[in-house]
Amino acid sequence: MWHGARTAQAVEPDNAPLHYFSALNVIAEIPGTDPALKDQVVMLGAHLDSWHTGVGATDNADGVTTMMEAMRILKAVGAKPRRTIRVAIWGGEEQGLLGSKAWVAQHLVGDANRQAREDFSVYFNIDNGTGPIYGFAMENNEGAKTLFDAWLAQFRDIGARRNVNMKITSTDHMSFIAAGVPGFNPFQSYENYDLRTHHTNMDTRDHVNPENIRQAAIVMASFAWQSAMLDDRLPRK
Repeated sequence: MWHGARTAQAVEPDNAPLHYFSALNVIAEIPGTDPALKDQVVMLGAHLDSWHTGVGATDNADGVTTMMEAMRILKAVGAKPRRTIRVAIWGGEEQGLLGSKAWVAQHLVGDANRQAREDFSVYFNIDNGTGPIYGFAMENNEGAKTLFDAWLAQFRDIGARRNVNMKITSTDHMSFIAAGVPGFNPFQSYENYDLRTHHTNMDTRDHVNPENIRQAAIVMASFAWQSAMLDDRLPRK
């Protein structure tokens, strides 16, 4: 599954300090099996880097673990998706989404990447919280919400609630939305995250619950699978 590390050189912002930014991304995938759809991509992602005052357990080691476990689940059950399911572990998110921006610029932006952009079905990110997944911020994508509502309903017994037609900002799915492809981030618990662990020296492993990661990984694996098996590409706004 793991195809090795691919590096993406991040672009230095105009207002950056006088040092050099770079970001390393790790990419892996389960190849699609449908001859007509295998070049289309469903992508999962989370960022590897963390704020300097803590170890980054909830921002975002738990998210990285969730996405790696989602892919492990799909491999363990012998999944043969119609579309390719890809996962990215991003670097440089804390410095301005550098890893995801660089990958998107290289692979999805511009006339040269028009076909890749058309073939890109959806990106699922996980950041901005900890705990189980309650639902997704739908980014005002009404067409996708109908599908997401049906997919989420099966997880109500393990904590899922509802999808909400609003936006989440300041994390890697924004790089994909800026390129014109669908990107989504889930809702999780923000109570202790916002007040205690986010970008503080309290962002340590004792604030991570493995059962919550298991729940989130199951939801992400299912949403990736459902997206990869659709007859048509996921609806865009």
